[in-house]
Amino acid sequence: MERRKFLKSTGAGIAAGTMLAPAVAVAQGTPIHWKLQSANPAGTPHMTLLNNFATNVDKMSNGRLKIEVLTSGAIVNPFEILDAVNKGVIDAGQWWSHYATGKHPAGGLFSAPLGGSASGLDQMGQLAWYMRGGGRALYIEYYQKMLKADVMPFLYAADGPEGFGWFKKPILSVAEFTKLRFRISSGLPSDVLKDMGGTPMNLAGQELIPAAERGIIDGVEWINPSNDYKLGLYDVFKFYSIQGLHQAIDIADVMFNGAKWRSLPPDLQAIVETALTASLFESLLYFIQENAIALVEIKKKGVTVFDAPADYAPAFIKSSKKVMATLEAKDPFFKKVLDSQRAFANVVVPYTRETSKLSTLIAGAAEPK
Repeated sequence: MERRKFLKSTGAGIAAGTMLAPAVAVAQGTPIHWKLQSANPAGTPHMTLLNNFATNVDKMSNGRLKIEVLTSGAIVNPFEILDAVNKGVIDAGQWWSHYATGKHPAGGLFSAPLGGSASGLDQMGQLAWYMRGGGRALYIEYYQKMLKADVMPFLYAADGPEGFGWFKKPILSVAEFTKLRFRISSGLPSDVLKDMGGTPMNLAGQELIPAAERGIIDGVEWINPSNDYKLGLYDVFKFYSIQGLHQAIDIADVMFNGAKWRSLPPDLQAIVETALTASLFESLLYFIQENAIALVEIKKKGVTVFDAPADYAPAFIKSSKKVMATLEAKDPFFKKVLDSQRAFANVVVPYTRETSKLSTLIAGAAEPK
């Protein structure tokens, strides 16, 4: 009490009060409200994960930062999200960096490297490279320098591996597969399908069922059993294979407008980063359970789950290597990212290859149902 009286009665107290005022204003003033638009429709797992992230930010910041999560198309189309965040039309957005491969091809190396970029990295290896192997610095460089976007991006949810696809009959060969008008992710997966002789169709999630019903597409890959089930793809297609290579790794992004991000005090920035790291961990656990449950429910809907054609993997890998070699020769940044992934994989893949043998042994020990 005596110290408080002393401060009030001196010039030092006035100066101290002046210096503390901005911090007090941030702590006790009007909450910051941001809008974050997803590329996902309502009711899908990513909407659950994004709302959990927003809730965590709200709680950890004691209500100082509130993020409203909007569904696909609420303000802009899914493929316009980066430009909208860059221009401040929306404060934040969720999509996948491979949506930007039309602007620069390296986008797919971060969110959906073809079969692990032929490096041997699996989804956990990819995340380890991003968090500990220099990947995050390259990821920021991609958005801010290659795409020239004033945004602060983060990987936020690992939702792979993705399925091979949904079909109206079992696909028995690559020759059958490449005759289809097939919805596949834009960027590197589409380039590979073209090289295989196929016809890629790039459509957003909310467009898939109407396009299938109208006969615009013959087959679809979307995300994983959980997302696909929530989207209702079983209503249109009755054959499904989960053995896809186009996005054996798939990790979604959240990005924030650069000016809005810089306006946050350091503690709120740290809260957002921590909540996004927690979201990465939550997504890994979430999709293990939700995909397993969804696959059971998919079968109950009369869907037949089948193996991808025997010639699919060799043909896909061959075309993947061709596509990546062409891009690597033409684009220095693409090569820079790929070299970084390869160097990291050379260290970690021999270890993960050995530990993966345990997974096979453990699975083999499970009692048959």
